[in-house]
Amino acid sequence: MNSSSRIAAKRYAAAYDNLSKTTEDAIRRAADLAVAAQALANVHTWLNAPEISLAHKQETVRAALKKIPQTASFVEVLLEAKRYNLLPQIVQEVQALADKRENLLRAEVFAAQTLSAQEKTNIEATLSARYHATVKAVFHTDKALLGGLKIWCNGELIDGSLQSEFARLQELLTK
Repeated sequence: MNSSSRIAAKRYAAAYDNLSKTTEDAIRRAADLAVAAQALANVHTWLNAPEISLAHKQETVRAALKKIPQTASFVEVLLEAKRYNLLPQIVQEVQALADKRENLLRAEVFAAQTLSAQEKTNIEATLSARYHATVKAVFHTDKALLGGLKIWCNGELIDGSLQSEFARLQELLTK
């Protein structure tokens, strides 16, 4: 995605988020937009096709999203502006804005083996203390790791893997 598309996605996300008066409303709207993107995933290419009329596309969106009419209206605006292709990025940006309202950070944790519930809780608590925010992590098992953890949080990689330690040791030994 080029920088002008990233900027446009951020602007649309901010406009959508600004419709929310409360944090709870922002969270609900973010969830609605994610549901909409998922519901329209099978027709994503069709909705981007220039040969399909705008009216037909809008009718399809209204039918698919009849339970979330405000979100359907937003998607229709994207279609009118020929920016529907930005929907996946807008969903991510809207979720990030809702998370910011909640002082919530998301993390991805990669471990060589499955972690216990207590280990997961400890990792989230440690990250929450480090970033002064509530951290919710998604945990993955990566058999390629020999041991330790790799954590992505707040745009930062915390690499505590054995591979990383071996690389640092090799660098020290070869100097």
